[in-house]
Amino acid sequence: MSSQNDLTAEAIQRGAAPGRGYAVARLISQVLHPVFLGVISIFIVGLLGVEPRQAGLSWALLCTGLQVLPPTLFFTIRLRQGAYTDDDISVRSQRNELYLFGIVNLVAGMVVLQLLGAPPPILAMAASGIAISVLAWIINLYWKISVHASSMGSTATLAALYSEPLGLAFWLCALALGWARVRTRNHTPMQVVAGLLLAAGCVIGAFVAYGVL
Repeated sequence: MSSQNDLTAEAIQRGAAPGRGYAVARLISQVLHPVFLGVISIFIVGLLGVEPRQAGLSWALLCTGLQVLPPTLFFTIRLRQGAYTDDDISVRSQRNELYLFGIVNLVAGMVVLQLLGAPPPILAMAASGIAISVLAWIINLYWKISVHASSMGSTATLAALYSEPLGLAFWLCALALGWARVRTRNHTPMQVVAGLLLAAGCVIGAFVAYGVL
């Protein structure tokens, strides 16, 4: 009962209608979280884009350690310190430090991957992550683009590059996530669409630049 009351209070605070729809939307947002989607993206490219598969798995594990773990730890620590009002970082100005940390971390990871001779699909994925983060950070200075949507757009586009059925499944998930972010009043429809399009464009551009497409 207390959990339901908490969700009701949260919905009212956000200006969203409380009820089952809000609870479902909140659950979708948690399941399709940017951290989880980032790991999925890495393993899609590692397992489907790199041969032999064992090597792809090794690169995927390394990328997860380099690209996902540090910003996740940084976010968790700062959230516990009270730097963010909630785990969605709803206040736009509070997102800047996480963007900056993420960009520096991604660039450092890219340098390591290049020095180690990572295959083009891995480098293209890393480059697309940098491009998405930099552009999203610049946009965030003036307007709150959806990070959930950009993460989903990146994952869905990467999946579509290697498997049409998998890509279709993830783009259907993107529709569900888009609805969820609007239903919880975290974002407007335009902020969600912008996140999806930005990510898709950066992924395709990076893969073309690295000769993977």
